[in-house]
Amino acid sequence: MENIKDKKCKMRLYYFPNFRSNRCIWLVHELGATDDVQFQLYNSRDTNQSNIDHYRNNVHHLGTVPALEIEGKEPLIESGAICMYLADLYQKLQPEKDRKADFLNIIFYCCATVDEILEQLFVQWMFVEPDKRDNVLIQNMISKFGSSATHIEKLLRNRKYICGDKFTAADCVLGYNIWWASVMQNGELLKNHPSILSYFERLKRRKAFQLTFSNE
Repeated sequence: MENIKDKKCKMRLYYFPNFRSNRCIWLVHELGATDDVQFQLYNSRDTNQSNIDHYRNNVHHLGTVPALEIEGKEPLIESGAICMYLADLYQKLQPEKDRKADFLNIIFYCCATVDEILEQLFVQWMFVEPDKRDNVLIQNMISKFGSSATHIEKLLRNRKYICGDKFTAADCVLGYNIWWASVMQNGELLKNHPSILSYFERLKRRKAFQLTFSNE
């Protein structure tokens, strides 16, 4: 394996607290890569317009986080892609060969499906006045999350982690979704999913998780 230090690969991870960038921060801690990856706070409401312009022009055209700047390469601007890239770069926290399909499937499922469900609920519950909320949308998303949680519980059956007994980068991706669901509406989304709650307890005991979510 090529030593990461020999690559002289300088990386900067742009983040905002408690959003999808936490997946990547958590993984960086799990990989022991904090000497190689600089965490850079980015706030889209920065009063310094030049900071926003620089970020949009040079890092992420939509001005959202996360984004991983890599010296000499195009920035990575999707949390799942960042996690997959780092796991491959360090050759750590990857699945066993026969679990590769599980690994890819759950990362794409979380980023393409579960993120969207939770984001719609988050917006309704956090930013919309109670009397103006779209209750039909909310109930639809609650139902979709319930179906997703049931699917995830089936995947976790007889497994310690999502790809088996081995913790992988996919657990950082999925674990973020579970954490996000746990902090909305006092965890109501998870109350009927004991296998997920048990899985979440295992994740919370990890030092890298605690370093990432220490403000919670």
